[in-house]
Amino acid sequence: MLRNFDDLTRNEGRWLNLWGAFDVTGEYLGTFTLDELREKAQVKAKWVSAVQYLGAGQRIDDAALVHDWNGLPSGTCILDFTGFRVSPVRDMGGSIEVCDPGEQAFWSVYGFHREAEEWQIVHDALSDDIGESLARIVELTGELVEYRDLSHAYANTRLPDLVDLLSQRILDDMPDQGDAAARADDADTHPLTYLREQIRAAIEKRRG
Repeated sequence: MLRNFDDLTRNEGRWLNLWGAFDVTGEYLGTFTLDELREKAQVKAKWVSAVQYLGAGQRIDDAALVHDWNGLPSGTCILDFTGFRVSPVRDMGGSIEVCDPGEQAFWSVYGFHREAEEWQIVHDALSDDIGESLARIVELTGELVEYRDLSHAYANTRLPDLVDLLSQRILDDMPDQGDAAARADDADTHPLTYLREQIRAAIEKRRG
């Protein structure tokens, strides 16, 4: 587990300072900066996956076990990326393509690799996993998150702000209440509502 200590500072778009690392048994492993953790991961790739990660002010518990990032390329860890993006995607007969919300088979999280300087797949998530996945990534890395589909993109935003942006998108897409096509449940049935609620639930869980 990584626990961020009280004296947080902002550096190159990330909250960056000392983190206390604990293994899955709760044993204290030491205090490190995120850059030091990245160096450790390069020397021993499994080191990062052997510890638990948790945000500032939260206690060690079983729910903080490290997440299984199912799309990471071999030899790459979550700390190798400088930003993240979530998109709805569908399977087009063997190729996975970004699509419009409501058409997706699942959600894909991409990371911008600091060395390769390109977007790479990090994690494929089902709807009930995407909010928790994004929250865990942000907890660990302190990076910003983008959203992109075929017609909309929101760049470099904090996760709580992404909830607000999705709410505004839903509101903008709703027909005028005087329109004959308007329904009372338009907001609830919008294809982005579930994503917004999953992210919001993950944020509220961490606020206690």
